[in-house]
Amino acid sequence: MKYFEFNKHEYWALVAADNVIKACEVYAEEVAGESVVEVQKEGAVDEITREVAFGKFLNAVAHLEENKGKNLQGYLNDFNGHENQTVLITSELA
Repeated sequence: MKYFEFNKHEYWALVAADNVIKACEVYAEEVAGESVVEVQKEGAVDEITREVAFGKFLNAVAHLEENKGKNLQGYLNDFNGHENQTVLITSELA
C-alpha cells in the first residue's frame, strides 16, 4: 500500500491506495470532488512514506478516549487495515 497526502486541496486527507489514480478516486468518493480529473486539477498529491503516514495516524488517534489502553500493535493493526480508503480526514468533515 502507498500513502498519499492531499494537502493542496480544499480539504486535507491522507489516503492509502495502490497508486495515485486510485488515491484520487478515493478522495473524490470519500472526501470531495466530482471526479478524478477534478481532484487532479485542484492540486498535486504528495506520496509519503509508510512511516510518515503512520506517524500522522498515531498522532491523530492515540489521544482519543476510545483508544485508551491500546498498545502499539493495536494502532499498527488499525493503520494496516486501510486499503484503498481514507486513513485520516480534516476535522471539518469528520
